Amino acid sequence: MKIDDNYDKYTTRCPMLGHLVPFSYCRQVNDKRPCHRIMDCWHEIFDVEAFVETNYSEQDIASLMSPPKHKLSQILELVEKAKKSKT
Repeated sequence: MKIDDNYDKYTTRCPMLGHLVPFSYCRQVNDKRPCHRIMDCWHEIFDVEAFVETNYSEQDIASLMSPPKHKLSQILELVEKAKKSKT
C-alpha cells in the first residue's frame, strides 16, 4: 500500500527529540510504522486520525494505541538487531 505523502512537508516540534521534524519522519520512524505519539503531535495541524485510518493497517493502528515499550527493552532489542546484522 502506498502511503499518502501530501503532509510530508509539514513540520512540528518533536517532544522526544526536542527540535522540528517533518511529518515524513513521524510516519515512518518505527520500522516504517508511525511514531506512537503521532496523534498527539499532529492533531492541531491536520486530521491525523483520518490519515492514520486511511494509510495504515489495523495491526499498525493497534500498535500505535498500545503503550510504548520500556526504554531498556528498546535498547536490548537494538543490541540484538545489531548483533544479528554483523553475522
